[in-house]
Amino acid sequence: MTQNPGQDPYQHDPNAPQPEGGYQSAPSYDNAGAGHGGPVAKPGSVGLAEKLMYAGGALALVSGILALTTPEDQLRQQVEEQLEASGQAVDPAIVDASVSSAPIIGLVTAIIIAAIWFLMGFLNGKGKSWARIVATILGVINVVTTLLSLIGTSMMPGSAAGGTLNLVLSLVSAVLAAVIVFMLWKKESTAYFKSTS
Repeated sequence: MTQNPGQDPYQHDPNAPQPEGGYQSAPSYDNAGAGHGGPVAKPGSVGLAEKLMYAGGALALVSGILALTTPEDQLRQQVEEQLEASGQAVDPAIVDASVSSAPIIGLVTAIIIAAIWFLMGFLNGKGKSWARIVATILGVINVVTTLLSLIGTSMMPGSAAGGTLNLVLSLVSAVLAAVIVFMLWKKESTAYFKSTS
């Protein structure tokens, strides 16, 4: 391109020929570098897993509150049935100690479990790969212990400590854990965790 004397070298000449096909648009960055090693937006599967972990934490707190509201005579009966089912002598001192400590132990345990659920939800939502592994291990443990508990309940009378409601809460928790593990390991979830590591 020729330049007239006195013309600004950075000024566009309106009479200059235009490139064939017009000017091309700039590349789009809508996917925040997806496929180019950049961060990937949090997929719905990870978002759902995160929300389900928060629900699991709330469920653990409900279980802890229920531990406080269990009538003493019901607790006493459950402890006695468990002792008998395991072949141990029903010692009134052991029964009394178990009945008096069970609600507090149940609540403290529920608070710790809820805190772990909430922490795992937060960290997995942030894409921490190690948290996905920890959540997977805890989820598998949850499912396996629930299944073993169901087998024990069906084989040993008196082993359904806490009754039907606790059994239902355990089943719901195990189903949540299984769905969460599935969601955390979907293809789009793996891409998200890889991009944030």
